[in-house]
Amino acid sequence: MYFDRLSSLVLQCSAWLQSQVPLSSTSVTAAVSRNDFQWDQITPSKHFIWHKCFGDFKCARLRVPMDWQGGSAEANKTVDIAIVKVEATVPITDLKYGGAIVLNPGGPGGSGVGQALRGGHHVRTILSAGPSGTSDTDAKYFDIISFDPRGVNASRPLLTCFPDRIEAAIYSLEEEAHGYIGTSDTSFDNLWASKRAVADGCSKRMADEGLAKHMSTAPVARDIVEIFERHGEWREQEANRLLSSLPAMSTLSSQARDDIISRTAWTKGAEKLQYWGFSYGSILGATLATMYPERIHRAVLDGIADSHDYMAGGWSTNLQDTDLIFLKLAEHCWEGGKDNCAIWDEGGPPAILMNVERTTTDLVANPISIPADATHAPAMVTWNDLRRLIRDIVYWPIRDFQFTAQVLHELSERNGTSLATWIRSQRPSGLGEPLSKQCEIDGPYSPACFATKNGGGPLLSWEATYGIACSDGPGDRLNQTKEEFKEYADRLMAQSKLMGAGWATIQLPCTAWHARPHWRYEGDFKNKTAVPVLFASTSIDPVTPLANAFRMAEGFEGAGVLQQDSEGHSTYSGISMCSMRAIREYFQSGTLPGKIGGLENEYGWEGYGAECGVDRKPFDGYDAKGPVPDLPEGETDKNMWEALVGLNRAWP
Repeated sequence: MYFDRLSSLVLQCSAWLQSQVPLSSTSVTAAVSRNDFQWDQITPSKHFIWHKCFGDFKCARLRVPMDWQGGSAEANKTVDIAIVKVEATVPITDLKYGGAIVLNPGGPGGSGVGQALRGGHHVRTILSAGPSGTSDTDAKYFDIISFDPRGVNASRPLLTCFPDRIEAAIYSLEEEAHGYIGTSDTSFDNLWASKRAVADGCSKRMADEGLAKHMSTAPVARDIVEIFERHGEWREQEANRLLSSLPAMSTLSSQARDDIISRTAWTKGAEKLQYWGFSYGSILGATLATMYPERIHRAVLDGIADSHDYMAGGWSTNLQDTDLIFLKLAEHCWEGGKDNCAIWDEGGPPAILMNVERTTTDLVANPISIPADATHAPAMVTWNDLRRLIRDIVYWPIRDFQFTAQVLHELSERNGTSLATWIRSQRPSGLGEPLSKQCEIDGPYSPACFATKNGGGPLLSWEATYGIACSDGPGDRLNQTKEEFKEYADRLMAQSKLMGAGWATIQLPCTAWHARPHWRYEGDFKNKTAVPVLFASTSIDPVTPLANAFRMAEGFEGAGVLQQDSEGHSTYSGISMCSMRAIREYFQSGTLPGKIGGLENEYGWEGYGAECGVDRKPFDGYDAKGPVPDLPEGETDKNMWEALVGLNRAWP
C-alpha cells in the first residue's frame, strides 16, 4: 500500500514526467488553444487520441462503423463521434481512479458535448469522493465523458434538413408564427403541412446518404460500449507510458508496478459501463442495460421516460403531471410571501391561480403591444408566446419560477416588456451574420453552413430528434392520416393544457419520415444487470412523471428508485444534497439508496427506495443569478453544494 501511494504521488506531481513526449501514437495529447479549437482539426481515429480543447477539457473524434451489424448498403461507411472529457483529479495509476462515467443529456438529439462543457466539472465534483476521500482507501475519482450522438452537432456526418442556418432560422420563425395547435383555426393545418414538408425531403435525402438509417437508439448504445472499450485500451496504454517514463532512480517496487499494470489492464470485449442519462437518456440507458446487462457497473437513469411507450411511437405517458407544476407555483408563491413572489395574493393559492387565469384569458383575446425603444423595434406578445415560456420554465421551477411570476405580474398590468425580451432571446443565433466562405466552398447542407462566429452549436437539434425518434418508433405512422393525427393531438392536449399542444408536434414529422432503421431495438426492457440500476425522479416531473420510474424499474431485477420531493425535470432541476449524496454513494460503491420497501406511495413499489427532500424551494429568496447561497445547516461538503447549485444553473 505504501508503494502504491508513493507511486501515485510520483505520477501525479512529477513535473519531469508531465513534460515527456508520449511513446504511443494512441496516447498523443495535442495542444489546441481554446480560441482556435475546431473539431475538424482532430483527425478521427478508431482509438482514443485526446487533444486539449476548450480550456482544460480533452476532446477526441472516435471513428465507428455506421452499420454495427453489417449487411446494409452502408456497411463500409463510418461515423465520427465527437467526444469531450473532464479528466479525473487523480492519475489513472492511482488506486482511487474510478474510471470513466458517460453522460447523455436526453432529447433525443441533445448535444453531450455542450452538456459536458457547461456542467462536466460540476458532475465530476458531485460524483467523485468528497471530503472523506483523502482518507478512505475505497474512495473513487472519475473521468466525466460525454459525446454528440451520431448525426448531432459536432459528430459527422451531420443530419441537416436545411441547406444552411439562415434557411433553418427562417423556417423556425415561420413555424413560431403558425403557433401551437389550437392557437388559431389554421394552426394545425399549417403545422401539418410545414413539418411534413421538412420530414419528407430530409428523410429521403439523409436515407440516400445513409445516415438516417443508422440513427436509432440501438446503434448509439453500441457506440457507448465502444467508447468504454476504447477508454480501456487508452487506459492500459497510458499507464504503460507513465510507468515507462519514470526516472531510473524511481522507488516504485516491482510489485507496485505489477499492481498498476493489472489494475489498468484493458479487459478487451468486457469493459464495464458507468452511465448517467437524463430524460431520453433514460431510454438510451434502459436500452444499454437490456442489451448489455453483464457490462453494467453503474447506471443512473434520471427523469424516466416510459421506454415502452416511446418505442411504440406514443409519447403519450409524459404529460400526466405537467399541469400540477402550475399548482405548485401558486403554492410556493404563497409560502414565499409578497416580497419574493410578484403575483402573491393574500387570498392564498386559489386566488393566485384565479388571477393567473384571468391574465391569460385576457391575453388570448387581447395581445399586448410594445412600442419601439432605442434598441428594439415595436413588438407584440400573445398567448402563444406565454405558452412558449411556460413550456420552458416548468422544467426548472427553482430557477425560473421567480421570472415567470414577474412576467405574469407585468402581463396583468398590460405590460409585455419582459416576455418580449425573453422571446427575442429565443431567436436563432447568427441571424445577422453572413454565411462563411467555407460554406460557399463545401456547399449547401454542409456543417460549414451552420457555423456562427462564436462557434456554438445547438444544445438540441430538432432535426436529429426527428431522425432518432422516428427511427425508434414503428414505421406504420407513414400511413397515419391528418384526421387520425389530429385525434392523437387532441388526446395529448386533454392530458395537459400547458404543454399538450406543443408536445403533439414532436411526433408529427414521423408521419412523413421515410427512412427506416437498419437496427431497431424491439425488446421488452427486462433484464438482470451485473449491478442493479438506479432510477431517479422528482415527485412532479412535467414530461417524465414519477409513475414511469416505477414502471421501468420493475423490468430490472434488484433496481432501486430515488424520489426527490420537488418539481421539475430530472434531479438536477432541484437543489438537494440528499439526492446528490445518494447518487454519489451509488457511483462510489454500487449501494442503492434507502431500503426494500423504503418508498411507500400509491405506486406500490416494493423494491429498494428512498425519498430525498430539497434544500431550497421556489420563492424562498433563492436567486439563481446571485451568489451561491450559504451551505445548508448541518451540511459540511461545501464543494458538493457549490457544484450542485452550479449544475442547476448550468443545465440545460
